[in-house]
Amino acid sequence: MVRECYGVGFPEEFFVLADAGPHSLDLMVDFPLLPWRLAVPPERGGLPERPDPMADITRRVFARDPDLVPLFLGVNVNLEHGGRVHCYSLAELGAGRTTVFGIWRDVEPHNEVERCGDSLLAVLREHHTQYVDWLENESWDPANVRTDPVDEETVAEIRELIPLIEGFQRRAAAHGGG
Repeated sequence: MVRECYGVGFPEEFFVLADAGPHSLDLMVDFPLLPWRLAVPPERGGLPERPDPMADITRRVFARDPDLVPLFLGVNVNLEHGGRVHCYSLAELGAGRTTVFGIWRDVEPHNEVERCGDSLLAVLREHHTQYVDWLENESWDPANVRTDPVDEETVAEIRELIPLIEGFQRRAAAHGGG
């Protein structure tokens, strides 16, 4: 269904993550419903039945550049990938590349589309690694100790997401992609 809608095949890494159900993984990102739900057969929850909270962002990205397919929005604007909508480029996918591009979430004309990484899962892993590093730095910041302490359990939970993403990377590589 993805190829029919976008006119190009998506890489294995996309389907590995789609099969895991990205909306239920508690990753430190927000996923639009599309293209993810297109990768799931209707008998397993297929096409979206509810409104997409990222629909407005998705429309703005498409209006800005119809070559881009929004994949996720990184949370925490203090991080390199936070606040950016990360996208595949249809032209890059057509050329056999899994390059991920990002644009700031407000998708204003002055926001540049920038290359973020070689693949979806690589960018996700980098985002989560940076998130853990940021939280650990925050926990040692004396200004945060009294006002807004960082919960060590939260840091541990987010740290556990990194091996999960690495597992997706191994599965994608084992299936010949990513």
